[in-house]
Amino acid sequence: MKKVAVVVCPNIRNFGSVLQSYATQKAVTKLGYDNEYIKYVKTKKTAYKYLIQLLIPSIMAERWSFVKRKMFQRKNRELISRRNKAFDAFVDKYMTASPKIVGYDALKRAGKNYSMAVLGSDQVWNPINSGSDFYTLNWLDDSTKRVAYAPSFGVSQVPFLLSGHYKKFLAKFDHISVREIRGKKIVKQLTGKKVPVVCDPTLLFTADEWDEIQPESPVAEGKYIFCYFLGNRNEPRKCVLKLAKKTGLPIVMMPFFGEIAEYDNKLNAKFVDNPDPSHFVSAIKNAEYVCTDSYHGTVFSILYRKNVLVFRRHSADSGKNTFSRLESLLSIAGMKDRIVNDVWEDRFLTDTIDYEQVHKNIAKLRKYSWDYLSESLKN
Repeated sequence: MKKVAVVVCPNIRNFGSVLQSYATQKAVTKLGYDNEYIKYVKTKKTAYKYLIQLLIPSIMAERWSFVKRKMFQRKNRELISRRNKAFDAFVDKYMTASPKIVGYDALKRAGKNYSMAVLGSDQVWNPINSGSDFYTLNWLDDSTKRVAYAPSFGVSQVPFLLSGHYKKFLAKFDHISVREIRGKKIVKQLTGKKVPVVCDPTLLFTADEWDEIQPESPVAEGKYIFCYFLGNRNEPRKCVLKLAKKTGLPIVMMPFFGEIAEYDNKLNAKFVDNPDPSHFVSAIKNAEYVCTDSYHGTVFSILYRKNVLVFRRHSADSGKNTFSRLESLLSIAGMKDRIVNDVWEDRFLTDTIDYEQVHKNIAKLRKYSWDYLSESLKN
């Protein structure tokens, strides 16, 4: 009997991408399907699609950010190499992969071995990924069933030059769900279909279930403030420093490689060496406070009932709208009051979070999402 292909992105070595890839495969396995994630290595983009991308300013801005990250990685090659090995070891331990597939022609041949494909979460439908044609599932035979679970577009709208491309591959999906309301609107505009909004794969599981991937020892002893920022703005760090001074707690950090702020050096923090995704989950579980601008930093803070302070990655007037999915999550959870607008307020020391109600809200979305995924795989 043919297996199910799980199309996710554990090769993108950041905590959120790997953890939601793991969660997607775990969910498919829990529902009783023999599966493996597609271990694909692309060789080069189709030339005309790459040229089209060069004409789209928003994509070029993303490309420049990518170049800057690569420049940082070259300067810190040894550090990045150790970190990558830690991530790869986690994926090898906890996920089941297909044989390595190199190049698009090999991918199309391999696609014939699967009865169904489940496309996982993250910004897999971001226009910046359109050139590879991997997350479109166009490499599958037309007869192969396609299920999209909680993908994100990562943009407010698809560039006009790519709209035809999107309409064509979206039409081939048997079942589509999205992670954000904005994604629901994009699918409606492109296909005319109404699709459900489901939870991120990481929210399909409870804290007890996430304890299955805890490391052998905690990242720090005693009480501490865990700090994880994707952005490099100083304002959130200044608030963290005030929190540390008022509580007397030490700061533990896992810097996001690519955008390290100079202000981090003023926090007198303990930096965790070579963390893998299990260390990230553990750091949140055992923290007294969590300060983050990360979606998955917030997700795990909710799951582990933490005193969480949520910041914006970019300033409100920057023109970069990356906060909508976090705002949507906090709205569903009933926790929008945990947003810090770059100004410290003493209420963050005294206000309590009604996690009984929060978890009731999350449980409703979790059940709805499990029901959707189960029925989509059956039908």
